[in-house]
Amino acid sequence: MNHSYCNICAAPLSRALYESEGLQSLTSLCQLRFGVTRVSACAQCGHLQTEEIPDSAAFYENEYDILVSSEEEDQIYEVKSDGKQIYRTDHQVKVLLEKLTLPKEARILDYGCAKSSMVRRLLSQRSDLQAHLFDVSPRYLTFWEKFIEPGRWAIHNLPHNWEGYFDVVTSFFSMEHMVRPVESVRKMAAMLKPGGALYCIVPNVSTNIADFIVMDHVNHFSSTSIHYLLHSAGLEVDSIDADAHSGAFVVLAHRSEQSARATLPKEFTHNVEDWLKRFENIASFWSKAAENIRSQEAQLPKGAGIAIYGAGFYGAFVVSCLRDPNRVECHLDQNIYLQGQKLNGRPILPPTQLPEHIKYIWAGLNPAHAREIIQHVDALNLRPLTYLFLD
Repeated sequence: MNHSYCNICAAPLSRALYESEGLQSLTSLCQLRFGVTRVSACAQCGHLQTEEIPDSAAFYENEYDILVSSEEEDQIYEVKSDGKQIYRTDHQVKVLLEKLTLPKEARILDYGCAKSSMVRRLLSQRSDLQAHLFDVSPRYLTFWEKFIEPGRWAIHNLPHNWEGYFDVVTSFFSMEHMVRPVESVRKMAAMLKPGGALYCIVPNVSTNIADFIVMDHVNHFSSTSIHYLLHSAGLEVDSIDADAHSGAFVVLAHRSEQSARATLPKEFTHNVEDWLKRFENIASFWSKAAENIRSQEAQLPKGAGIAIYGAGFYGAFVVSCLRDPNRVECHLDQNIYLQGQKLNGRPILPPTQLPEHIKYIWAGLNPAHAREIIQHVDALNLRPLTYLFLD
């Protein structure tokens, strides 16, 4: 991929809005990886993109293991005020069934599915559905074999007899990884019956700002670049919902009988400038957040014990910015699937197990919600702790 041109509309890109410091960056799995993250914006279609990591094909083939510790492993989507945890897969199935009327025995292809928790959960509610799976890596095959019969999955290449076969093609948080998104979406569109639906969820970088600095997320979509992409693939956009899923766009489109168009609908053109301003603000935030972390670190008492609340991307970002990351003793997280594991060598503990000697906690959370989340962690509120925030 030539980073000088937009992945969506092929327009030349300007200089990078953001370039990470140091020689390591963060992947979407919160792992440190050698390389610099460079992010640029397209002034024509309002797309934001990150320079492709070297050997990306090998990365997804051999290294990208998302939520593979068990069949049940999942990510927390929301913690209710009463402490009840809502997991991402459950929320995504709920939204899908609200937005799509699936006829009996509908044929569904989950494209870029990883272990496909979504389809497994969906089939537990709609066993009549004829589900099929596709991914670029064989690493998830052992999961698929437990709930999908042979012949209904494909790896690397889509079978020709699947073309025009499906009522629905889904894509859950996979399009941001696609090095050639136009080519990939055209393949998805080709799998649909005439009038068939494409249903996808992608990060919304304006409300999920962590997406901005994820080195393996090549694409960061705006509402305008989503329209351009889908129209280029011969799809008609039915809706782009920025509210149904926190920090993401839920997109519904259908296969059009008209020829593919590579022009942005006029009613969305005026939004490009607004998106470019948002991108600049987010780039500024991340540069300042790194500076804040280093400044806070310099002011901590020598030898003070430190923990990070959050074993996700923001927590990993804090560690990546520290001059002395060895000062961080542990991560705290309420996700039962993370507790007992390690993040970049540090144990992940429930908040109730915070060591007594630790007095300082970095909030490794989205700044938009960090203070509210910390407020509701009873186990921490019972102790005299000093909190440090990214902003």
